[in-house]
Amino acid sequence: MNLPGRPDMVFAGIKVLVFIDGDFWHGWQFPRWRTRLSPFWQAKIERNRKRDVRNFAKLRRAGWTIVRIWEHEILHNVHGCVDRIAEVVGWQRAYRQG
Repeated sequence: MNLPGRPDMVFAGIKVLVFIDGDFWHGWQFPRWRTRLSPFWQAKIERNRKRDVRNFAKLRRAGWTIVRIWEHEILHNVHGCVDRIAEVVGWQRAYRQG
């Protein structure tokens, strides 16, 4: 399956995607720390963020539900992340089974 953004988990039957994004590479709270980077890295991360927005919009238009989990969320509360995924998967299963 060729999906924009290369999701980390795909629940194809219920159209749920999970992205696990690195805080640095995907720019979590980027406006707060961008000035500490060289122009090269500022531009690189800005491109990554714009690409993420474009990819998520394409996927939503195609009917996918997206769960985005940040690196720091896993480090601080892995069980909460798993619960969030399970909750969305459960909602989509119930919705699609109708």
